Amino acid sequence: MDLETRPRFRRNARCSTMLVIGSLTTMFAVIVVANPFLDAAQEMSCCSLAAGSCRSVCSKISLVVLGADAAARDNATRRLLEFCSLELTEFWGCVNSTLNEVKRHENWTGRGCCYLAQNPICRSTCALAGSRRDLNESCRPSDEPEFFSCLERREEAEHCCSNVSNDTCRTICQDLFYKPGKFSNLKFYSSKGCFHQIPKCLKNVAEVKHAEDPKQHLHCCNEATTSACLDTCKKILHTATTDQEIMDALTEKCRPVLPQSPFWSCLLKSGSSKPARLPLDAGKLSCCTKATKPSCQNLCWRAFQADWESAWRQLDTECLSSSLEGELRRCLEDTDDPCEMGCSGLSYCTRFNDRSTTLFRSCSAATDEAAKLEADHWSRGGIVRGLGVPVRAAASCPPETLRAAACLLQLRPCETRIHETRLCREDCLELMASCVDWSAITGPHTAATLCAKLSPPRSDASCVSLRPFLEDPQDNESVVRLEEDIMTPCKSNPCAQGEICQLLHYGRQVYRCVPACSLGEMSKQLVPVGSWVQIPRYDQQGCLRICQCTLHGLEKSCWVHDRFIAHKANFYLECNPCHCFEGEFTCSKKNCGEIRVPSLPCDCPAHYVPVCGRLGFTFASGCLAKCAEMSANEVEFGSCSSRDPCASNPCDSTEKCVVRTRVCLSRLHKPCRQYQCVPLDCDPRDETSGPVCDRENRQHRSMCAMIRAGASLGYRGHCLEGCTLRGPVCGANGEVYANECAAWAERTVVDYFGPCVAVGLIGDQAKPRCGDLVQCPRLIEPYCVGVTPPGACCPVCGGAAKLFYSKKQLDRIYYMMDEDVDKDSVTLEVLLSALARQIQVAQCVLRGMMTPDRDIFIVVQPTSKRPSTLQLRACVAETEKLVTRISERSPRITAEVPLGALTRAEIAHSYISSAMTIGGCIMQIFLGVFVYIITM
Repeated sequence: MDLETRPRFRRNARCSTMLVIGSLTTMFAVIVVANPFLDAAQEMSCCSLAAGSCRSVCSKISLVVLGADAAARDNATRRLLEFCSLELTEFWGCVNSTLNEVKRHENWTGRGCCYLAQNPICRSTCALAGSRRDLNESCRPSDEPEFFSCLERREEAEHCCSNVSNDTCRTICQDLFYKPGKFSNLKFYSSKGCFHQIPKCLKNVAEVKHAEDPKQHLHCCNEATTSACLDTCKKILHTATTDQEIMDALTEKCRPVLPQSPFWSCLLKSGSSKPARLPLDAGKLSCCTKATKPSCQNLCWRAFQADWESAWRQLDTECLSSSLEGELRRCLEDTDDPCEMGCSGLSYCTRFNDRSTTLFRSCSAATDEAAKLEADHWSRGGIVRGLGVPVRAAASCPPETLRAAACLLQLRPCETRIHETRLCREDCLELMASCVDWSAITGPHTAATLCAKLSPPRSDASCVSLRPFLEDPQDNESVVRLEEDIMTPCKSNPCAQGEICQLLHYGRQVYRCVPACSLGEMSKQLVPVGSWVQIPRYDQQGCLRICQCTLHGLEKSCWVHDRFIAHKANFYLECNPCHCFEGEFTCSKKNCGEIRVPSLPCDCPAHYVPVCGRLGFTFASGCLAKCAEMSANEVEFGSCSSRDPCASNPCDSTEKCVVRTRVCLSRLHKPCRQYQCVPLDCDPRDETSGPVCDRENRQHRSMCAMIRAGASLGYRGHCLEGCTLRGPVCGANGEVYANECAAWAERTVVDYFGPCVAVGLIGDQAKPRCGDLVQCPRLIEPYCVGVTPPGACCPVCGGAAKLFYSKKQLDRIYYMMDEDVDKDSVTLEVLLSALARQIQVAQCVLRGMMTPDRDIFIVVQPTSKRPSTLQLRACVAETEKLVTRISERSPRITAEVPLGALTRAEIAHSYISSAMTIGGCIMQIFLGVFVYIITM
């Protein structure tokens, strides 16, 4: 794939240096906002007191516009009088009260900035405010940089223009602040008779802005709809020297100025001649904030932004070798060599083979050969590198010990809880005693000081032991039947350059290659086309860009926030572990008595009377919805799966409505649309919508092809194998699915067969929770590791974890998504799909749900209904790997939207209760798996 066709990240004008189109965008925004009907309506609360056409008209009246424009208030009153009966006394009382409140502070100039506020509460408060003081409780500068920047400009205008005595001149003076770029110089100001009243502070604002190479946008002229516009466009782009000349000419001859028209869309989205380049490695840039020393943070920024040659060596020698920078070192290693399960095919480090569920950073033929060369180097008296002092191997050191040590340092097996290779202190001291030639060491060095560089500081900390690798691998991980082995086909990315490997859980093909984007010229980290990533800004540290990987370049970029608040502090509230992230904290929700009694949040009764929340999530009862802070007008009776979102015919007559369920993660998501409108004239050969499976279990290449075939949607994705079409089934999320395959396609854990009839109390033990109301499926392996998901009735086998996320971070991301299709990235569906790409074992599949507490719960299950012991252990290990990556804020998590909003994770699996009676041999098999859990 060449550089011209390779997928890249999309780029918006705001990523670029100042250019003509950047100013056009700013000017265009001013024109749009000046029109009350183009402003995103933040309706008055009074509208809820009306109905029918009155409610419809009222909902289109923006409170923000009413606050900023007296003419808009008069127009709004006339419109309401036309459609709203005066008999609606409560409604009119509310309207009059609101208008009086708006008029009370109408002279505050800050009202003109309200439309820039992203938070609806902040926007509404601004529309009624009389000063910046009134905003303190509702608007935060860190969340609203553009809004507060506007307020500062207006305050500057008031200060600068207050001494201009003529009202007309004062108004024009203020306009030059309020609407930067509206005038190219002071000629207009002077032409109004104001040449004798030009404040000094005004001259800098009204300077001429020169355009940067306008000719690069000539191709947009071909989109002109009139000959006059076409001629003007070509002429002005050849001759203009300022932004304003271009804007004046085009707005006069190329009306109407509409962003959706091909001509204006082309101009507003055209790229810069000096595009903002990606960092050398955006994934590693996200690690820089983990540096303990400011000098190391600065070196990290320099190295992975654009100055690798001069900064990397210094970063490596001064920082990465220091024990103080362990978190930075682990993060950087995760970007290139994340810890993954399994090691095999080694010819020298043979005792590291067949460790199917052990994590390694670099198990490969190349590191195997490197270990052999390293051990040979040591045996000939060569110096052991990485200890800071010259250490030579003793002649008495057993060759097998040297081999194991060299293999461990090259293959780098990872600890389970902290993905780092740290040799256990006892093993290290024993190695130093038997294998170091102390006669060749000078200075005050001892075994303890050398082991301080290789081992964790505390003896009880998790570590990697050398002892298991001095013996032949045990057969407790051997495969019972060949077809039950575990495979990791994507581990080494077998795809071509510019493609990423994705596992498939259907058919004979175990993976597919899809186009992807690299996170920089030096980055090994790839994300598939269509996904969104967070890229740290070098020019404003602590800020992020959100960019989408597409086939057409980096088109969309915007701020998530302007700074990081100190975060990652761990603490307890009573017995509950909590984690602070950017000013938010999330906690487990356990009852803190000595014995935890199974219960539901807010001690709600275990009654199944489901209600559907407006974010697409079913609560088992109104009590649970209220406990989740959902108001009465945000829920409707009945489960979400029982509703038909297409019943109201929400699509145009030229479109077909198709159900598309989703759970929205941001409370700001309005509406959380549960359907998709497919054009009837769509192209059935277009496979961008992916394959779908109809109700007759027939696969179609696209949604369009299915509609053209007259079939009805069963579920999205390939037709699955290994699941039954018998139904209905109840998912662990309380939704009813037509059959097991449909539930799996939605990444849902099946709770039991039949419609949902009960909700299960939440407890620590994995056992049935709903008594005789539900017949739980029989577990094939009674000794399996597993869980009963929160609110579910039945236990399932597999690794499980509870995930916590930053609601503020998701809201910020949602703010920045301009298109509805982009906002769908802030959904549970996208989050689970992104997490599933982290799973490397083909025999394991990730499924998930929202808990009654509004946290996220995942289960990694074997794809087979009769899994081997090894397959089940692999799925448990994959779960623990994810938990550590989230807890460590690995770049594999933080770089992608919406995974970057995950702040904390907890292991949730345990023994299935019936396993407690199984013989000691079975318990011994799982002992290794649960060492991690017991030591948490």
